[in-house]
Amino acid sequence: MTKIKYIEHPSDVGFEVYGDTPEELFANAAVATYSFMTDVDEIEETEEREIELKSEDIYSLMFDWLDELLFLFDSELLVLKKFDIDLSLADFSINGKCKGGKFDPTKHVSGIIIKAVTYNMMEIKKNEVWHARVVLDV
Repeated sequence: MTKIKYIEHPSDVGFEVYGDTPEELFANAAVATYSFMTDVDEIEETEEREIELKSEDIYSLMFDWLDELLFLFDSELLVLKKFDIDLSLADFSINGKCKGGKFDPTKHVSGIIIKAVTYNMMEIKKNEVWHARVVLDV
């Protein structure tokens, strides 16, 4: 099954992601977000960051998660691609280690600049598998 599907949006960019677990869903959302900015497969795994977030609901958790990852890109040129995270639906928190590397515009493909995560059209649900739709402001 496809884990990431990019969707059309009139003024922004978006994606749908799937996962067998909430952790896989959030990891795939992170990779989908970074994939608009560069070729994630070309990023070396030389950096590790601990991420701890707590939000008021699952939508806010997805928003905060992707917002934190965009902050790391904006502040450190960091692209994370491997995720060893635990996600709690009881208190809407994420804790774990994320690995990736520095984006180098002289070495890596430059894609779209993502300005922000939005709640526009955001959807998160579980049927047979977890599914999320996210729109990003460009």
